[in-house]
Amino acid sequence: MSPATPSSRTHKSLSMAQLALLIAGAASQGLKIGPSIVEVSPDFNSVFPFNNFNRNVSVASWQTNLLNGTSAEVNEDLEFLANATFITYDESFYELLGVNSYEDIKEIETIFTFPPPPSYAQRQIHDGTVYIPETDTIFFAELYSPKPGAYMHAIPFVWQISNASTTSATASKAYPSPALTIANGAHYHNGSVYWAQEGNWSTPGGLVRMDPFTLKTEPVQNNFYGHRFNSPNDVVVSDTGRAYFTDGYYGRDNFKDSLEPELANGVYRWDLQTGNIRMVAGAADGTLFNPNGVAFNAEQTRLFVTMRGFASGDADGGRTMFAYDITENGLANRQVFAYVDSGFPDGIKTDKDGRVYGAVTGSVDVFDEYGTLLGRIKVDKDDVAVNMVWVGDHLYIVGRNKVYRVQLNTKER
Repeated sequence: MSPATPSSRTHKSLSMAQLALLIAGAASQGLKIGPSIVEVSPDFNSVFPFNNFNRNVSVASWQTNLLNGTSAEVNEDLEFLANATFITYDESFYELLGVNSYEDIKEIETIFTFPPPPSYAQRQIHDGTVYIPETDTIFFAELYSPKPGAYMHAIPFVWQISNASTTSATASKAYPSPALTIANGAHYHNGSVYWAQEGNWSTPGGLVRMDPFTLKTEPVQNNFYGHRFNSPNDVVVSDTGRAYFTDGYYGRDNFKDSLEPELANGVYRWDLQTGNIRMVAGAADGTLFNPNGVAFNAEQTRLFVTMRGFASGDADGGRTMFAYDITENGLANRQVFAYVDSGFPDGIKTDKDGRVYGAVTGSVDVFDEYGTLLGRIKVDKDDVAVNMVWVGDHLYIVGRNKVYRVQLNTKER
């Protein structure tokens, strides 16, 4: 058991004198700088105050390249954004943070740092964040993105954070039995954890139920009338016992660990009581290519689905959050809820007040119920937020490199 050693992070890289001097210049450029929060004005957001710039789709906004003809002075604005812990675009974001303005101090804790991946892998992916209130434990999966010429290995463990609601949270490995096969998304329902597992050449992907006390597992859904799923990614289960899960081409296209797909990728609805399964959204209607995360709103009347597209670095990639109304027949009234500017929206969560949280490169982006970007909760430099989970009024953020925790003025339901 490795003790988590929480540390708080604010904008402490500058002395107060340096900060005061730079604030005056930044304010004229449309930024308001506090100890940990940067507020971006509408003018700054609408007209980037740089002569010449460009940005790769796989990096965050504060990593925008300033090209020929841009003065060094305005570089400071991007440095402020890069060093901030929170970025505000709408004043209602302060209510969520539980502060009055950018001048207040707000902290985010670093709970745990992951060990490096094995030699055959190039980075880690952490997903499937799920909280068990009876044991005060968070579970989440670890995957390794293989280097070129390699393939994804099945991992016998998942991570757990014990005492998650306390200041003495600890991180360790847990070993489901039988082991999961490329586990990904997860949801807690009626005393069980439901995992979406990708599967591999020898094990069909699908949904696996795990007892959170004994860690015993059993497959509960692994086919669509004899077809293997492609590589299930994420799952949620409603209070009425209907599971919605995404199925994309990640296993074959990205990780080289599954059979050739024979189904369109999309969103399935599986009724735990009747066993009925049906696709309710997918590539067949021209929208969902490589769907990823799923989340209900607090009332479970809407379903949010994230989409990556073929690759997160493609300029024309998906990078989209869709919102659907949940009906007795399936899903209806699809709309583009948000299009993100950094990487692609991976994990997605909501809160009781209608906000939607998307894990992207460099931050968790927070939207109101209409899709307006309110602000960003940043992770460390060069980290990527992958997924989140609520523990009371604390939001745990699981990145590729670290686990973070921030207290917010809301909760899940």
